[in-house]
Amino acid sequence: MYRFINAIGFQAAWWACVAGVAHGFEIPALMFGACLAGAHLVYTEHTRQDMRLAAWALGIGVVVDSLLQYFSVMHFRGLSILGLSPLWLWMLWVMFALTLNSSMAFLKTKPLALSALAGFVFGPLTYYAGAELGAASWEGSSFPFLTLALAWMVALPSLVFLSRK
Repeated sequence: MYRFINAIGFQAAWWACVAGVAHGFEIPALMFGACLAGAHLVYTEHTRQDMRLAAWALGIGVVVDSLLQYFSVMHFRGLSILGLSPLWLWMLWVMFALTLNSSMAFLKTKPLALSALAGFVFGPLTYYAGAELGAASWEGSSFPFLTLALAWMVALPSLVFLSRK
């Protein structure tokens, strides 16, 4: 049952952050995500492991999304610090990491190639959805699927690998 709640919590945080930044409720969305993350850490059996994984995911996410923004692959709306990616994306990386020992734990038992494939396909789709909902946009006339796919093809298996430790 907890894995189901974890999955719903991540989806709720994703929607809150994306809709929040698109409609001027970014701070309440960040507070909501922080409350969900805190609740997860209280109820999980893997508190230390999840905190460490969330820290890794935050670092990876800030680098990936900041580079995407720096090289004009994507433009993210929202509050940011020192030209880095916005805070709401930081929250989503943390929340995603908190799924890897719960609702997405099945990835830890599969070959990393499956995580790479999942990242290649589903990573860009989440950015596309976020952009369509008004939280981001991309430069040029076509959606930068390949760039996002390659970034997530590396990021997801890296996080799965770290979750196995």
